Amino acid sequence: MAFFIADDCIGCTICAKKCPVHCISGNVQELHVIEPELCIDCGVCGSYCPVNCIYDENGVQTFKVDPKDRPIAEVVVSNCTGCIACVEICPFDCIEMKTENVDGRFFEVADVTHKKDCVGCRLCEMVCSDKEAIIVRWPDGAPAPSLRNPNYYLPVLPPKKKEPVAAK
Repeated sequence: MAFFIADDCIGCTICAKKCPVHCISGNVQELHVIEPELCIDCGVCGSYCPVNCIYDENGVQTFKVDPKDRPIAEVVVSNCTGCIACVEICPFDCIEMKTENVDGRFFEVADVTHKKDCVGCRLCEMVCSDKEAIIVRWPDGAPAPSLRNPNYYLPVLPPKKKEPVAAK
């Protein structure tokens, strides 16, 4: 099952902009629709909706979450192997690789460099679940509960648009 949008949608488009898998469509000031085959049940859409018109698969209403209270991804550096899977799957480019120096040895690890852009969709956490190198946490440090269907497989996301590099 997937989340769904009720008829009181005002068509503000924020849910469509924040959806990590682009499964929400609709025109400005018109009812938006969630494609259930693409929805990953992350709940991000409901946490941004200003009129609280998004419901989960059980019909439970979701509510907007204040930006300072949103869960965000956090890297557990000691568990990170530098595989870059989290960097590649993040739909909002929140994660980058950085060089760490431990006892004179240098290695690449993931780092959530753009925390304010993180929507807490958990895609990074899921691709890294075998290593537990990324955990989505509430601002108080507690792990955020997963809203995802445990039987859902990771989506195949469209490739990220790369900005052209200017010639020097």
